[in-house]
Amino acid sequence: MRLVRAVVVPILLVVLVLVAVAAAWRGGEGALGAGLGGLLTVAFLGSSPTVLTPVARRSPVASLPVALAFFVVKAVVAVVLLGVLLAPDGVGRHLDVGSLAAAMVVVALAWVVLHLRALRNDRTPTYDLRNNS
Repeated sequence: MRLVRAVVVPILLVVLVLVAVAAAWRGGEGALGAGLGGLLTVAFLGSSPTVLTPVARRSPVASLPVALAFFVVKAVVAVVLLGVLLAPDGVGRHLDVGSLAAAMVVVALAWVVLHLRALRNDRTPTYDLRNNS
């Protein structure tokens, strides 16, 4: 969880910058698209460690099946959600699709970079050097 917190705060700042840039570039529709795209990406990427960390601590054997099932659920939800958001006669007419897509890509790349930085700076030992003889 501490790694997620080390990533989420800077990511929310990235989303705010993207909203400001999209608002200046495409107006209110751009700002709405960038904000929604950024927050959806944060929700999808942040949900995995939030759901899977307790499962892995409780039962490492169950973590792979739960991770695979959670991935399938997230994929289905993403397809349905994007279908609803991009429908031209629904919510999609109020969004700038370019800003939505750009925000999703930028936030996902920033998430990966910040997560790698947080993992590199984490001082969790990966193995034990104690002599057991």
